[in-house]
Amino acid sequence: MTLTGGSCSLQCPWSFQPDRSVTSDLISLLGSEVQLLHPTTGVKCDAPLPIALHLITPDTILDPEWYSLSVKMDGISITAVSQEGLYRASRTLIQLLEQGKESASIPCLKITDQPRFEWRGMHLDPCRHFWSVEFTKKYIDLLARYKMNSFHWHLTDDQGWRIEIKKYPKLTSVGGWRKGSQIGPYSRREYDSIPYGGFYTQEQIREVVAYAAARHINVVPEIEMPGHALAALAAYPELGCTGGPYEVNKGWGVFEEVFCPTDSTIHFLENVLTEVMELFPSEIIHIGGDECPKESWKKCPKCQSRMKAEGLKDEHELQSYFIQRMEKFVNSKGRKIIGWDEILEGGLAPNASVMSWRGTEGGVAAAKQKHTVVMSPGSHCYFDHYQGDPANEPLAIGGFTTVQKVYSYEPIPKELTAEEGRYILGAQGNVWTEYILSPEHVEYMAVPRMLALAEVLWTPKEKRNEADFIQRLEKEFPRLDAMKVNASMSLYQVTIRPKRCATPGKIDVHFSRPFRNLPFRVVVETNGSRSEQISPDFIEIENKSTVSASLIDTVNDQGVVHSYPISTRHFVFSKATGHPLILSDPPNERYNEGGAFTLVDGITAQEKRVNTEWLGWRKGVTITVDLGSEQDISHIGIGALNETYGWIHLPEVVEFFTSEDGINYTIAGIDVASLIHPEGHEPPKGASGPPQGRKQFMCDGPAKGRFVRIAVKHIGNIPEGYPGAGNPAWMFLDEIEVR
Repeated sequence: MTLTGGSCSLQCPWSFQPDRSVTSDLISLLGSEVQLLHPTTGVKCDAPLPIALHLITPDTILDPEWYSLSVKMDGISITAVSQEGLYRASRTLIQLLEQGKESASIPCLKITDQPRFEWRGMHLDPCRHFWSVEFTKKYIDLLARYKMNSFHWHLTDDQGWRIEIKKYPKLTSVGGWRKGSQIGPYSRREYDSIPYGGFYTQEQIREVVAYAAARHINVVPEIEMPGHALAALAAYPELGCTGGPYEVNKGWGVFEEVFCPTDSTIHFLENVLTEVMELFPSEIIHIGGDECPKESWKKCPKCQSRMKAEGLKDEHELQSYFIQRMEKFVNSKGRKIIGWDEILEGGLAPNASVMSWRGTEGGVAAAKQKHTVVMSPGSHCYFDHYQGDPANEPLAIGGFTTVQKVYSYEPIPKELTAEEGRYILGAQGNVWTEYILSPEHVEYMAVPRMLALAEVLWTPKEKRNEADFIQRLEKEFPRLDAMKVNASMSLYQVTIRPKRCATPGKIDVHFSRPFRNLPFRVVVETNGSRSEQISPDFIEIENKSTVSASLIDTVNDQGVVHSYPISTRHFVFSKATGHPLILSDPPNERYNEGGAFTLVDGITAQEKRVNTEWLGWRKGVTITVDLGSEQDISHIGIGALNETYGWIHLPEVVEFFTSEDGINYTIAGIDVASLIHPEGHEPPKGASGPPQGRKQFMCDGPAKGRFVRIAVKHIGNIPEGYPGAGNPAWMFLDEIEVR
């Protein structure tokens, strides 16, 4: 951008002066937006200010989305090589006019701009929870505002089939509805019985596609195969290996029931994709390909016969065979396929593109094989993850991805050469909706992380500046509010972290500002009393307390109050809290964020799995706590986590000891994980074991001692019937309680 000096008046109305080749749709759309931003000044004008729109002959050197925008005293001029470039320029113009509305002027300047990557995408999942056409358009408007150009619409999954297929009406009449939904944290495995569903008619699909096209956004449909297929199997059970019966699934996760790759199944999916391709002009069609268990194929005579006939050595090659059959069909229609990085397993289809989500490895492997790649790693691009302190955020699937982390992302992996890096088309943010129940919640999870990713994908790497981005983002929040977008303000959270105090039995609670040197208020409630401090580095507590912190509300020039989110932590105290302890073996480095002190920091880990509240091992551990003096003890306990879907299992047994001298120990009790499943909780299919979630291992009874020792025995490898069977189990432990 070049500033040419001075301010250009916007007091007069505008008139468009387009080239003949500029489409009337663009002029109409831009005209309605511009008129809304015209300041009311009462100034009389001799003539409207012109906004000239020029299309120049395409140049092989210039990017198709390249544009030049010039603001002078006598008007505005936009030049581009395509309608798409004109539209991207119009987004910049709208933002300039928004900034200038109050002062009725904007800087005189010239901008020459083009994107770094050709694929700048956002994803939305209406299968787990369904979104109206109206909201889907609003979501597309956000993509358009930030110059994104790809909308990945995830239309089928185990929990619902969301697109009308005329040839197979039961896909929506049966597959579009489930008998209930999973509720609460995954570990509870609890479900309601409220029927849930919905689908888009073909007319509605065309409406959304046309709406996106007017904003130069390509809609990429995803039809899941061969896994994530229960909704389709419920409608047409003959497509599965067993013939059913099947049900549209109420819960989240990965399920064994998948498409059986017979000729009849492939023909069925070819018919489905034929109708899909008639609705979506996108050159690329997403066929899923992820998380396809092979257990049903291993037991299926039809699958084993197919493998033998085709000379396939294993079920991974059978999946590759299936994907290649589908690709050949899609290619015959002049289209291409893209799939999640599992389509690499067993051999990549000849012309397929890969969407890399399980880290960057799949993207690296595909690019080295000269296949185009869209990067979408969970570490930086999954916007269903927490974005602020999970203790103060709505329930999410897990993870921790701040807006700053998104902004730090580099889509071209360092393992690639410059030539290989050319196969990286761009990146995409994903919004999976297992735990997202409303449109407002979708917005909360997507914005402002979408803005950070949009800048990563548009701006040259060397010109990105996080501090400058945050400053501009702060000015964008009021505009988002005016647009009735429920943007997350997690960026402004004050972080509350307990740390070891020099005095045993006490805790230092430290605070960190989110950015800049903004003042914040700390409120401490203890035993009914309440105290406040402004911007302390830390405070000291020694009793059960609730500590809250938030930036101090501000008032802008228009007198509007800006309220900031409040962070809250609840601290409980026992005889062990804040006391020194020794571990026989350190936690695994992946789950050791708070160190050993996590076990006595006063915070009892909740159902949200937060790394700062749990320590993780893949073997047993013995923990010794020094209470400082001999104590009467009636209770010893330690928390453990059971989330078997994530390979996290309870200890086999926990033994409790006390000692007066730290040398000679007396056993105080033993606790073993219960094997009873309370009503409403379910173990993995075919497995038995204790209920999912947090369990307190404990012993009660009179004892004396200065030292408490807890010996926690690891179960070893994950038992058969559980996810990850045969691999070392994870063991997560949290707060030690001594009374």
